Amino acid sequence: MTRLTREPWWALPFIGMAAMLPIIVRRVGDPDYWWHVRTGQWMVQHHAIVRADLYTYTVAGQAWTDHEYLSQLLFYALSRIGGLVAVSVFFGAVVWAGFAAVFVRLRQRAYSPLIAGAALLLGAAAGFPVWGPRPQMFDFLFSAVELFWLERFFAGRTRTIWFLPVLVLVWANLHGGFIFSFFWLGIAVLALAIRWAVDRDGGHLQAARTLIAIGGLTVVAGMLTPNGPFLYLYVWKTQFSSVMSAFVREWQSPDFHMSNMLPFAFMLLAAVTGFAWRRPQLHDVLLVVGAGALALHAWRFIPIFVVAATPVVAWQWSEPWIRLRRWLATTDIGRPREWAGEALLMLAALALLGGAGVAAYTLRGQTAATEANYPVAAADWLAAHPSLGRRMFNEYSWGGYLAYRFYPDPSRRVFIYGEAELVGDNLLVQYADINNLRPDWSSLLDQYRVDYVVFPVGTPLVSALDESSAWHRVYADSLAVIFVRTGGTA
Repeated sequence: MTRLTREPWWALPFIGMAAMLPIIVRRVGDPDYWWHVRTGQWMVQHHAIVRADLYTYTVAGQAWTDHEYLSQLLFYALSRIGGLVAVSVFFGAVVWAGFAAVFVRLRQRAYSPLIAGAALLLGAAAGFPVWGPRPQMFDFLFSAVELFWLERFFAGRTRTIWFLPVLVLVWANLHGGFIFSFFWLGIAVLALAIRWAVDRDGGHLQAARTLIAIGGLTVVAGMLTPNGPFLYLYVWKTQFSSVMSAFVREWQSPDFHMSNMLPFAFMLLAAVTGFAWRRPQLHDVLLVVGAGALALHAWRFIPIFVVAATPVVAWQWSEPWIRLRRWLATTDIGRPREWAGEALLMLAALALLGGAGVAAYTLRGQTAATEANYPVAAADWLAAHPSLGRRMFNEYSWGGYLAYRFYPDPSRRVFIYGEAELVGDNLLVQYADINNLRPDWSSLLDQYRVDYVVFPVGTPLVSALDESSAWHRVYADSLAVIFVRTGGTA
């Protein structure tokens, strides 16, 4: 590890790590949180893993490969200990620990502390659309650890990578994203194979064989879950569902017209143009290209790009920065200042206090955010009118919240919720037909014998139901509308 400046080296990266706190410590906002925590509660109460659907009447009893059961138990435990704030703080700490591992990997090569701090902060900003209390945050953390071990492996320190099967044993029980462990291994093996093909160095071939052997052990470790080898089938089906890619927003390509995607675009540009400043290592290029392709395919994978590319951006851009520093040193602007070290330390302290303060202020708005995004008042009204009906048609992103509010009430089962692989492609298509007012939308409501509809204000479906003589409003607020069939009981 080489530092390219003489400032208090830790202060500059620390400023980046502190300043990212408001970005990565987020309120509970993911629609899946609600059914995750309710599922965790079910497992604690029943001392068993969930094996079949609990929340819908449309796919009731459907076999469920719960690939994130351990995360759900964590959600429930944290919510019991400290409510939603505890959940937010814990998962913010998971992401922060991931960035700490990214920085430790970054330090394995020459770098500028200033560029390192900027790259870390840019990485946090790039992942802004995805960060939050979600099981996917474990993918970021464990990927960062694995890539650090691989960096050491390429430097000739080969012991730590043998712990990968143990890491994956934990990872596979937390989230199906453990499959990324093989993605990183595959890129490393590919880099070694290409290098061997070019220079015929037997050391590259032996290193590749070592990683393949570790990969074999890792495959076995990934089966050591309640789902056994079926977990691999679940992951495969999820990754290659064209319906899910078309329907679920985070499985779609990033829209660079959205302002929250601009930091990712800038980081992608910085990673690619950084290769022009000095000759990159082959492994770095493959990491950026592979992870970048994933993130461009589906924006839920932006953290995978961030964990791979942040050190690469820092390494590549440190070179031009040090050239600029050397030139500035010949001018009055670049001369060392006696107070520079103290100023950096003060700035680091301010960044920590400011970052923590803004994050704490953000978390204070949790209740208001929940009421602004989920049908809290509408659910209260439903609870007060138990005779409304038994079959609900609900907005997709509200399904988890409504399941959380009403399970195990059999008259409040939802039509659909966020476990897209469980509900299946057919139901996703039918939901989209109703939501988009396709010709069969009304007949589908009849087919499923829907008694009442809970949907957002101002949507096309609400307008269509208002115009239909078969339905009438029984409740409305600024967020949600409830319809029942004409002749039904409100």
